[in-house]
Amino acid sequence: MRTPSKSRTIIEIAIVLGIMLGVKDILDRFEMIGAGSIAMWTGIAAASLFMRQRGISWGSFGLTLPKGRTAWLKAVGTAFATVFAVILFMALIMPLVAQVVGVEVPADAADRFAFLLGQPLKFIAYLVVVIWLGAAMGEELLMRGFLLNSLANVFGDSKKGWAIAVLVHAVIFGSLHIYQGFHGVIGTAVVAVIFAVVYLRIKRKLVPLIIAHGIINSISLSAYYLTDGKMT
Repeated sequence: MRTPSKSRTIIEIAIVLGIMLGVKDILDRFEMIGAGSIAMWTGIAAASLFMRQRGISWGSFGLTLPKGRTAWLKAVGTAFATVFAVILFMALIMPLVAQVVGVEVPADAADRFAFLLGQPLKFIAYLVVVIWLGAAMGEELLMRGFLLNSLANVFGDSKKGWAIAVLVHAVIFGSLHIYQGFHGVIGTAVVAVIFAVVYLRIKRKLVPLIIAHGIINSISLSAYYLTDGKMT
């Protein structure tokens, strides 16, 4: 495995994020369903090319299945503990933060899901393809896998370096949710910190985070669907 220079790593990060944002912008202009997920996977494809040049695989960043029943139970347990931590933050702490900062969730933030209402087959397909494969797996691979580890290479493989990498990756992740308003940016940035801390605590394993991410997004979308768009 070849470790790239800091400048090379920064260029790789910029290219991957640039490709992802460019694809997202193009697809949004055509109002394509799942534009964010498609864009995320184009970013993953670009990251994969850079990783191949360095002789590393996604397994190096934690994309490996747990081996044995005990390992799976630990992975699922970690996933649910992460879900609980995120829900606790969103329910108890985020409202206080929003009040202090003076931000609210945009009234039309969830309008992009309106096409799912009253369409059970579309809802299930969206849940599987976009929520689980696109958001849960895609975002964890790119954000916690590629981006966080790349930033650690830039800032140094030390506690301070990883701490800075966690914060910078959280700012980037939060900024990608600007369509949710400043409230969404803050919320998703803190969630990114929670996920990153868990990722490092469990020795950089991605499967528990993919499961947690999928559960959280599934709960949110299901609440929106089952209440006819009155709750997210």
